[in-house]
Amino acid sequence: MKIDDLLLLAQVRRAGSLSAASRQLDLPKATLSRRLAALETSVGARLFVPGASRMTLTELGEQLAERASRHDEDIAETRDWLAARETTPQGRLRVSVPAEFAMLLLAESFARFVRRYPKVALEVDTTPRRVDLFNEPYDVAVRMGAVDEPELVARQFMTMERGLYASPVYLQARPAPLTPADLAGHDFVVMTQAKDAHKRRLQNGSQTIEIELNGPLEANSIGLVLALTRAGGGIGSFPYGMVASDLEAGTLVPVLPDWRYEPLPVHLLTASRRLMPAKTRAFIDHLFETKPDWARSDLLQPRPASRGG
Repeated sequence: MKIDDLLLLAQVRRAGSLSAASRQLDLPKATLSRRLAALETSVGARLFVPGASRMTLTELGEQLAERASRHDEDIAETRDWLAARETTPQGRLRVSVPAEFAMLLLAESFARFVRRYPKVALEVDTTPRRVDLFNEPYDVAVRMGAVDEPELVARQFMTMERGLYASPVYLQARPAPLTPADLAGHDFVVMTQAKDAHKRRLQNGSQTIEIELNGPLEANSIGLVLALTRAGGGIGSFPYGMVASDLEAGTLVPVLPDWRYEPLPVHLLTASRRLMPAKTRAFIDHLFETKPDWARSDLLQPRPASRGG
């Protein structure tokens, strides 16, 4: 006995005739009649009263049609539930993102997302390791730098231009550098987590120069490097968006603003575009919609005014 044929029996009962059921199901009447006959054979008993002037179910036929109808309603409810899940963001969404990037640049966007989609529970994981999107329960990973995993789907989220900044307190004690060569006489707050932390290449259009970062303060947290730079510990390097409020408040000022580090790309990674849940699509779209102006490629990133010439 085939479940599909039982569901056809329920549809015929609801429609009241084979012709009406055939139209509703978009199934030829002969095919429908043949499948109902096969159902009677598999049951081993008549489901329709033979010779009746209109379609009439036997007692067993009524009982089977009633049970099949309840099953059909459950299936319809399941279809509706699946359709709702496909269109309405809901469920737990797990995102892997570097801690300071989340705290300093994405916290507000995350908060707005859960207010916008109250049926989504957003879990932000700041583990420093590279998570496995295929074998671990993560929906999205935010990755800094180049992506060397071709099996993943990567969308470039933003490109961060990194410049040099210092506090007015620090520059009161040291003359502001006028050229990259002047940096040799200055202290840096060094981010030790980076590869080749003490060497950096500065760019100014087609000009490039390699500099040594030396100083008594080192930290493996960009948030702490920023705090130490604000406190006058030396010159630090940061993406513009991370220090925009400091520049406005005057707690940091640009150093050699025409010279910058190589831009740092930021990507959003997923395991696949196919069958992407609504919650994941909504999250990625929301991040792009709430991206700050300074990170938008269609807008010119402001260059702070020069200090010291």
